[in-house]
Amino acid sequence: MSDFMKSIVQEVMKPNQKPKENPLFGSETRFLYSKSTVENKSPQTIPKINRPNYQQKNRQKNLSFIKEELADHRAESRSNNESVVKKESLPPVNGYDKDPLTRLQTLSLVQGNQPIHQQWHHSPMRKNNVEEESQLIGQTRDGMKAWIYSSPHPKLLQNFQRSIKSNAIGVITSQKCQPAQLFILNELLREYPSMKYFLLWDKESTQSFVLELYEDNAELLKQGLKVMFQRLSQSSYKQIQVYQAHSPSPWLTKQLDLKTQVEGVAVLEGIEYYTAVFLLDRLLKRSADKNIHYQIETNYLLMYGNYETVKEVSGELLKQAERLS
Repeated sequence: MSDFMKSIVQEVMKPNQKPKENPLFGSETRFLYSKSTVENKSPQTIPKINRPNYQQKNRQKNLSFIKEELADHRAESRSNNESVVKKESLPPVNGYDKDPLTRLQTLSLVQGNQPIHQQWHHSPMRKNNVEEESQLIGQTRDGMKAWIYSSPHPKLLQNFQRSIKSNAIGVITSQKCQPAQLFILNELLREYPSMKYFLLWDKESTQSFVLELYEDNAELLKQGLKVMFQRLSQSSYKQIQVYQAHSPSPWLTKQLDLKTQVEGVAVLEGIEYYTAVFLLDRLLKRSADKNIHYQIETNYLLMYGNYETVKEVSGELLKQAERLS
């Protein structure tokens, strides 16, 4: 009787023994090894004893857990794919993509390996090309014109008056020379001291007015050129005008053909030679105490001396000249 009980106990305890791990396999293959060990031995049925198969239950439990993970993973990947498709099908907002990576993901390896010059060929350079072209700033009814030459071609540099290497050149031309052009240019050179210039101006107005401006900063040159052109255009609206300067620069003094430096200078522009004589005759007879120097030119009257006196006399002569016109 004791031998029979021993045999029963041994049969019960045998399935609970764990198989030894194979050192060549990892923990991932442990299940396969235990499965083969169990299946090779046919279980011995003992009457009146219900022995539960724990290994089969654990195996079914593990398989059900793996199936659930696979199902969750497939559902998650399916939802991600659907969201990506929806994002790619959305139209761009305000002319650009909301996600810049969307366009980057569409680049192929062939396009990414293109040479640099081929990629530039497809880049939008039209705007820069337009900015580098020469432009006509404007023109007036009396024939005055203004141009700006951005990065002029080397073959054309000899056509300008000065051989100065500059990134931009501005030009203003007019059919006649007027003193207003000198006063306005004098103000411009004070406001833009880095600008270089070339000037053709004749007080007898026997030749055209030509002004060239040179500046490495193209935007600065364009700004100064527009200011000069606008002021000259406004001065052309009136035939008779007065221009005054307090402590004129040596440059302006030289251009007006004055031999010495003066405190004040004024020009009455738009009157004929004998009209200037007429105005001075009346002034000298009525105001003999006015100490003022003058020069009568073909198309204007030049006055210089004490600034306050020059300012007062030039303003009075302007009113008289307007009455005569």
